[in-house]
Amino acid sequence: MVDRLFWRAGFGPSQADRAAWTGKRASEPVDWLLNTPQGAPAGPQATLSGQPIDRLAGVTEAVLEWVGRMVSSRNPLVERLTFFWHRHWACSLDSVDLLFMVRQNDLFRRYADLGSNPNADFRSLAYEVSEDPAMLRYLNGELNRRGRPNENYARELMELFCLGVTDAAGNPNYTETDVRELARALSGWTIDTTDPNNPRGVFSASRFDNFSKTFLGRTGNFGSRQAVDIVLARPQHASYLVSKLWSEFIVGPPDATTLADLVATYTGNALQLKPLLRKILMHPQLFDSLSEPNLIKPPIVYVAGGFRQVGLNLVNTGPYSRLAEMAQVPFFPPNVSGWEYGSAFLTTNAVLNRWGFGSDLVGRLNPPDVPGETPQAAFDRAYATAGRPWLSAATRAAMLDYATRAPAGNSSARQARQRVLLAMALAGPDTHVM
Repeated sequence: MVDRLFWRAGFGPSQADRAAWTGKRASEPVDWLLNTPQGAPAGPQATLSGQPIDRLAGVTEAVLEWVGRMVSSRNPLVERLTFFWHRHWACSLDSVDLLFMVRQNDLFRRYADLGSNPNADFRSLAYEVSEDPAMLRYLNGELNRRGRPNENYARELMELFCLGVTDAAGNPNYTETDVRELARALSGWTIDTTDPNNPRGVFSASRFDNFSKTFLGRTGNFGSRQAVDIVLARPQHASYLVSKLWSEFIVGPPDATTLADLVATYTGNALQLKPLLRKILMHPQLFDSLSEPNLIKPPIVYVAGGFRQVGLNLVNTGPYSRLAEMAQVPFFPPNVSGWEYGSAFLTTNAVLNRWGFGSDLVGRLNPPDVPGETPQAAFDRAYATAGRPWLSAATRAAMLDYATRAPAGNSSARQARQRVLLAMALAGPDTHVM
């Protein structure tokens, strides 16, 4: 249960996590994850050429610095939620300045660090993202002005970020007229880069469409935050957002009773995130199928978790290349919808690079020779070095069978046996599920 919680709500457990929480009530580690501020890194920090990574030095550095944070995070839920918001409000370095994306990353982290920001709520997050330079640039909000409305952000605010296309009965959640009129209400925002270190979204009254608008059944001379309020007041919003957060942690949709309870918790707490997340992480369905994990690890979780479970962090640009081949590089979602999850990450090329990343880790571990080591001892050593991951009984049997049959008559053969066992523990089929 500790392993399940820390894989679903983070990037896998350390041995210290297992020691701290095994035998405790599930509420205790959940509350620790929700109430503990991010604080200083708890593990080895990422480096390039032996130096700390400057995330503003370039695109590669920004990506690797964030992966390194995931690995060394004191409270892994903070970075896991930061990545969730990055997926939800997807923007890409393909069309957005690096500094804008880094600042947006910090914005998401503020709403993910619930220990430091216990009253964080989705409404405030929606306000800030709507006025954020990265989003203004990515979805053309800076071009949206009186007389020349740009509909991109208005459409995605409803379709992807807050409501979804249709309700549970299949009825449209908005019309094309709603999109056009909402765009008018969102007009007037530009990007101020006067301070090169602190780009800001700023409101320009001269660019704002200062006339009456009608959308989603409301009429008035609405501005940006009023527009967000109207969207969030739609009954479809709560179930949409609740379902997206649920699917980040749990396989299969919530049943009707659970969904109604989660929606009531979310709306009854003024759209605050912590009460909702506590109910999701405490739900028994999170711990279903412990003997056969049933959620595929996204590449970012697999890579950060691999480093975390062996007590290492990245020291070169190799993980960037592996993530690119696995089709999930942070700051580069494929489109405004973010990444698809599940089996979409198990293409032939992605699986080859998952195995390759495991082999990269083995190279970092560089297992020593142990003369006279029995097959069982060789397996036990590889299993411990790999961080004691979940392995099925069939995989354990296959690994022990290999250890028994593999040549072990000299140092080179024994080291090869150990490397293969480590690779099986770090990149075999069982390591891709959580």
